Amino acid sequence: MILGDFGSVWFARDKLAMLFIKRSSDKLLVVLAVAVAFCLLSYRPRSHINAQMPTEFLDASSVDSPRQRVVEERLAKAYWNCVVNNIQWEYSYGSRLPQDPPPDFVLTRADFAAGADLSNRTRYWRRLHHVWSMPNTWKKQYEWDTTWTTTWMDQVKSVGGWLYSRLSAIRL
Repeated sequence: MILGDFGSVWFARDKLAMLFIKRSSDKLLVVLAVAVAFCLLSYRPRSHINAQMPTEFLDASSVDSPRQRVVEERLAKAYWNCVVNNIQWEYSYGSRLPQDPPPDFVLTRADFAAGADLSNRTRYWRRLHHVWSMPNTWKKQYEWDTTWTTTWMDQVKSVGGWLYSRLSAIRL
């Protein structure tokens, strides 16, 4: 009985060994499969702020004249450029914006110094809250990104730290 079980193990091992016949093309196929998997994992979708300002971002509620509208549009475009150049790199798609505008949400051009007061800055920060999650605000692009090769190590370290804190709490 024991000999029969031992024989069936060898029979199964022989069948498994038949799947991996050593041919010169096998090595090439393995390398090709790894390269294809790497490429598929590295070509990832990324969301970026659309460079074109959404119409909902413009706050024309207090505009009375066409001249004021032009000034308000220039102010809105300046703040939108700030969003495109600074804010989108700090806060990604789907993340929550803070209630107060960050230090990077400022106008830097001298010609907008008059429009860069705290009330306009806060008003357009609120407008950004309004348009942040709208689909026409963002565009999805596929980009080459290999950060997945190193970020998994940070996640493993994070889980390890969490487990260590839990286990040390149990020991006490």
